[in-house]
This record gives sequence, C-alpha cells and structure tokens, in this order.
Amino acid sequence: MIRRSLTAAIAAIAVTTAPIMAAADEGDFRHSPKGRTFRVHFDPESRIRLGAAASGARTENGRITPALEVHAGTSVRRRYAFGEGPARVEWQFDQRVLSGFVAPFVRPFGDMPAFDAVLYGAAAHRHDLSPRIVLPSSPPLSIPFPFDIGFDGEIGRVTVPRAMPTGAADGAAIPFLRVSVARATAYLDPLRSNHPGRSIEIGVGVRYDLDVYGPQRGTGPADSIARPRLVHRVAPGTAGSIRFRFETQDGLLSLDTRAEITPHWTSERTWKLGALGHARVERTILAINDEPISAFFEGSYRLVPPALELAPLHDVRASLGIAFGLDLTPNPRVTKIQPRSRRIPGTTPAP
Repeated sequence: MIRRSLTAAIAAIAVTTAPIMAAADEGDFRHSPKGRTFRVHFDPESRIRLGAAASGARTENGRITPALEVHAGTSVRRRYAFGEGPARVEWQFDQRVLSGFVAPFVRPFGDMPAFDAVLYGAAAHRHDLSPRIVLPSSPPLSIPFPFDIGFDGEIGRVTVPRAMPTGAADGAAIPFLRVSVARATAYLDPLRSNHPGRSIEIGVGVRYDLDVYGPQRGTGPADSIARPRLVHRVAPGTAGSIRFRFETQDGLLSLDTRAEITPHWTSERTWKLGALGHARVERTILAINDEPISAFFEGSYRLVPPALELAPLHDVRASLGIAFGLDLTPNPRVTKIQPRSRRIPGTTPAP
C-alpha cells in the first residue's frame, strides 16, 4: 500500500503528454526452480533514492577536506511511442524532484551546512526512426537530418559550496551561496541510439543565476549573510554544453556526464565566463525484495568568476557512496499489461 501511494504521488507531480507510466517487462524478472520471482533488470531513472557517501572537497585554502554527505532524490522516467514503421517517433521524459545532497557536519559559515539541491529538473528526448528536413519548395525537397533533438532544464537549484570566495587583496573568506533560478537547454544528439538513456547531447541554452555574497570584512558579521550583496548573472542563449549518457540494457550500470561553458552578463555591467562540470556513475550491486541498492561515484567542478572585490572561486568535489532505491517502475506481476505490437521494451504507446 505504501509503495502504491508513493508511485501515485510521483505520477501526480510528473508533467507528461500521456497519463500512463511505462511498465516493466516480464523479461525483467527471473523465476527460480522453487517458483520464486525476482527482478534482474532495473530502470535507474525511476526510483526514490536515499544514500550516504564519503566525500572530499577543495576549500578556499587549497586543502582537500573529507566529510559525510547524505544524498536523496526522486526520479521518474516515461517513454512513449507514436506511429509504426519508418514513421515511428519515440519520446523519453526524465524528471527529477527534490534531488541533491547535504553535508550536515560541514558549516562554511554560521549554521548553514554545505549542500546542493534542485527543486525540479526535466529532460525530453525525441528519437525519430527516419528524421528529415522538408523544404517547402516546388516540388518539396526532403533532406535527411542525422540528429535526435531534445531539451532539458531545471528550476530552483541552491548551492552552498564548501569553498568560500576570498578577497583578491587579503585572501579573507566571504560567505557565499548560489541560487540557480532557472536553466533551459535545447540540444542535438548525433548518437541517435534506440536504447533508453544513451545520448550525446550538444546544446545551447539560457540560464539565470543569483549569487549571494556576505558583507566585506569589517562591515558586518563575518559568519553570516545578514546584509547580503547580490550579483545577477544572465546567459541570454550563450551557455554551451555537452552531455554524455550511457546505460546498460539491464539498467544495472549508468553513466551521466555534463560540461558547460557560460559566457554571461552580470549586474556589474560586464561579461564574465563561468564553467560547470558534473559526472556520476552508478552500479546496482544487489536488490532486497526487488528494491535496488547501488554504489555510486560523483564528481563536480564549478568556476565562479570574480565579482565585487573577490577572486574567482574554484569549487571541486568528489564523493563515493551507497544508495538504497525504491523502484517506481510498475510491476507486471501486479499491473495488467495490454498486448502491444512491435513494442520496444520499456516503451508505452501513445493513446
């Protein structure tokens, strides 16, 4: 009952073009000689995660400090298919809600722990079996288009890094947090894989970040941002990115890497250059009652360009941990599956 309630709650939050979530296949399960059924294939993007990790991060003085991190989040994947034969089009929607980590025992300033969390993120990937560009000439001209297309974005990411920006002159650390209000990227995928979770995404996008700095030394409390100074950063279609995703067919191993270079205009009336990088590899190592337990490695890099009287900030972090997952893929043993023709595993046909 609890599991069904959680699944219903996530489905209510998810925004998609059809009301039915892709169900697991009977081939995702194995049957023992004693008649027991157990899962061997998983969808790494349809689960609730809760985990812990040992991490190391670079501080403003250049040292690497260890810390405990608590990871949590919810992700949902849905796949839909339209049409048949060469006209077939497939959509993959990946969504994440309230995902991120917190280092509860690391307090960069005041009582604020270091953390990185996003309210909502979504990605949509369109795979056409025979993509073409049609020019409205006389007669019309059809040209092959060797890319899949898609977009991804997120709203409401808040980050408190372990490394604080420092004064360019005296090297004193200043309290800092970043609010990534919104980001959106449109991309092309030359890989055009038939398998879910495999893509090379070359994108251009927009983003708006708000950096909150504490007061200068000597002008207010050194350990708070009670009198913050704000720097607005806007990339008006100038954020270039590349993302590589890979999943094995059984879903036991997944890899997600993304790099972004962001020329942007700031409220200081000048152009600056920021950069972001993130990588995560996750391997399901066992399952308890069909619920996956995985080991993961995660690393990130962030360049915050100089602002006010401060030097640039290089935020580097890596973590290794274990995560328990509550699988959100409907189970064919309790969910009726309608017969489908020429169905790709894990794909729900459009109504």
